[in-house]
Formats: sequence, C-alpha cells, structure tokens
Amino acid sequence: MAPFQLGVVLYNFQLLDVAGPVDVLVAGSKNMLSHLVEDGYVPKEFVDQGIDIDFHYLAPTMDTVITLMNGFKLLPTTTFDKCPKLDGLLLGGPGPEFWNNIPDSYVKFMRQQAEEVEYFFTTCTGAIVAAKAGLLSGKRATTNSEFLKYIKNECPETTWEDARWVIDGKFWTAGGAFAGIDMFEHWLEGRRGAAVVGLSRSSLAYRPKDINGKELSGSDYDWVI
Repeated sequence: MAPFQLGVVLYNFQLLDVAGPVDVLVAGSKNMLSHLVEDGYVPKEFVDQGIDIDFHYLAPTMDTVITLMNGFKLLPTTTFDKCPKLDGLLLGGPGPEFWNNIPDSYVKFMRQQAEEVEYFFTTCTGAIVAAKAGLLSGKRATTNSEFLKYIKNECPETTWEDARWVIDGKFWTAGGAFAGIDMFEHWLEGRRGAAVVGLSRSSLAYRPKDINGKELSGSDYDWVI
C-alpha cells in the first residue's frame, strides 16, 4: 500500500496545533521505526507494524512562514501549485488576523483539497479558517472552546459543538491543541501494531485521552527499549 500523503497548510498558526499531531504520527511511523532498527533498538519486524506516511508542508510560495507569536520559522516543502495528490490535509489554529483575512490563494487551495482528500483535519481555530473558507456549511464541527460563541454567530450555517473533537464525514475538527493531539491518536487506531502503539506513546511519555476526556489505559503503554 502506498504511503498516506498528509499535507500541512502553513500560515501563522499556533505551533503545537500542528507539531503535536505530526509528532504523534511520526512516533509510530515506518520511517522512525526504520531508524530505530538500524541503530539496534527495536526488532526489524516492528517496521511493518508502523504507519507509512509522508508529510508535505504547503504554502503559496517557498518563502519562510513564521508561526503565531513564538517566531518559529517554517519552510514549505512545496507550493500549492506543485502539491502532489494528498490523502489528508491539516489546518492548525491561527489568530483573527489570519481567519478574517484569508488570502484568496489559500481559499482556492483549501476548497480544491476539500473536494479531493479522504480526510480534512483541523485543530483549534483551524476550524474557523475552514468555516470562513466555506468548507463547513451544513457540517457538525468544533473549535477552541474560547471561540465557540464567536463562531456560532459568525458561521451559523455550521452546527458548532462543545466537544473535544467532532467527526462529520471526511471532516475531523478538534478543540484546543491537546484535544487535536488526542484526535489524531484516535485516528491512528488500527493503523499500527500493538507493540508500536506502546512504543510510540512511551517515547513521547504520552497518555492520550478519549473523546470524553478520560485517560486511556492498558498494557499497550508498557515498553522499554
């Protein structure tokens, strides 16, 4: 099976909204496991239990993008025009300056991808971006709880829910940054072997919570290299 192709749209989002999900995905990926096998830390058969995924960091140009408030500089790997076929797209959460002034190039790209991808993910206020780009009309969705009242008035054509995450067809929308991380851990269910689940969670010292905020438990956490 071909690797899952995930695109991350770059703009001035909060870094954790994207970095958290990406690290959760990488921790149980074939690429990471291959490196651990080469260095003698895990058995070779672990590689086949990982998720096969490629990441694409996307913007209108190849210019550096600076994230919200913290000054991290991100470099696109390709442009909207040269983007390969994607299986999923991720929008992190920006501030009002971006969601009230989304450039036309971003709107056009997101609308095109919303038609083509199998999964359209948002974390935090990334759902506000999606809504203002016209992608969530008639859908159920959520966003950062601090902005729920605001977005209910701004985009009433979407059914906004106070939830850790909401799944409506291909659209997976999460609340705050850590809810987004847990949403991606939920998406990963069945996509990795049990030993890899334990290894990836242990390597991040990470105990995910379910959609109700209850910490998951089980023997799959136990792993020592």
